[in-house]
Amino acid sequence: MNERHRVKRLSFLRYALAFPRSLWLNFRLLPFRQACRLPLLVSHRTRLYNLSGRLVLHPAQLRVGLVKIGFNTCQQTDFRHHRTLLNLRGTLHILGECAIGAGSSIEVSETGTLTLGHDFNLGPSSLIVCNHSITFGPHVQTSWCCTLMDTDQHALFGPDGNRCNPDRPIVFADHVWLGCHVVVTKGTSLPSHTTVGAMSCLHGTFDEAHTILAGNPAKVVRRGITRQW
Repeated sequence: MNERHRVKRLSFLRYALAFPRSLWLNFRLLPFRQACRLPLLVSHRTRLYNLSGRLVLHPAQLRVGLVKIGFNTCQQTDFRHHRTLLNLRGTLHILGECAIGAGSSIEVSETGTLTLGHDFNLGPSSLIVCNHSITFGPHVQTSWCCTLMDTDQHALFGPDGNRCNPDRPIVFADHVWLGCHVVVTKGTSLPSHTTVGAMSCLHGTFDEAHTILAGNPAKVVRRGITRQW
C-alpha cells in the first residue's frame, strides 16, 4: 500500500470513529434543523469538557463537516497522543468554514464571546482563552502551538483596591497569519493582511496593513507584504 492510500484509509477511519460523538454534539448544541445537516464534526480524541454555553452558526448554507474539531495535524504533532479540548461556557459564533487543530484547546468563560470568521484555521496544539471578547475576521489562520488570551486569568489589585489588569478584547481583521509559537495577549488588534513571525509576542494596536510583524514585543519588520492564500 502506497503512502497516499494509507493516508486516505487513516482519514476515513478517523471520521468513522468521530461519527457518534459528532452526532451527539450537533443535537446538543444546535437547533434541530441545523443539527440534521451535521455541520459539526468532532474527533473521537476531543474532550467536551463543558457545553453549558451557546454555539451559533451563521452561514447561509450548512453542510456536513462545515466545522471540523480535532482533525488537522502537521508533521510536528502526533494525532495519537493529542487530545483536543472544548470548554464552552460562554458564546461561540462561527461565521463559516472552520477547523480546530488536533491537540488544541478552546475555553470560553461565562462572560466570554468568541467569534470565528469564515475560513478560520487554528493550528494543532494551540490555545484560545476567551474571558471577554475575541473576534477573528475571515481567512485567519495560525501555525502550531499558538496562544491567544484576552485575560490574565488572575486578578491584580492596586493600593486603592481597584483591579489594575482588566480583561481586554482581541480583534483580528481579515487575512491574518500567525507563525508557530506566537503569543497574542489581551488588547491586541491586527489589521488586514498581517503576517506574524514565529515566536513573536503581540500586544497593543497595529494600524498598518500588509506588514510582517516579528519580535518580543512585536514590531513591523517589513511593509507592502501580501501572503499567498
